Amino acid sequence: KLAREEQSSTLNLHQLDAQWRALLREAKTQELRRDVEILSQTFARVMDCKDSVIESLVRDLEEAEEQHARALRSHLHNIDRLLQLQRARLACLEEGYGAHLEALRMEFEAERFAAGRG
Repeated sequence: KLAREEQSSTLNLHQLDAQWRALLREAKTQELRRDVEILSQTFARVMDCKDSVIESLVRDLEEAEEQHARALRSHLHNIDRLLQLQRARLACLEEGYGAHLEALRMEFEAERFAAGRG
């Protein structure tokens, strides 16, 4: 009778342990599900925050690209104006050089003509 009681007691203890483990597993499962839900919500908030930062950076980049394009157009326009001024200056210098050369040529011809007569 004592052996049967001990066997029943052992069996009941194993059943109690199994039920206790099942309850603990269920509690742990619920706790882990809550943790996963919290982590999921936190992750979603962080992703939304990062998405807004990315959108802001994209807007800043587009704005910077527009400013760069405007600055480049302005720079190229200024370079074209400087080239026009330089060409005009060069044309004036060439004209002055031509006039000076013609004056020297005429003076040389006059001296040569005068030397040939003299």
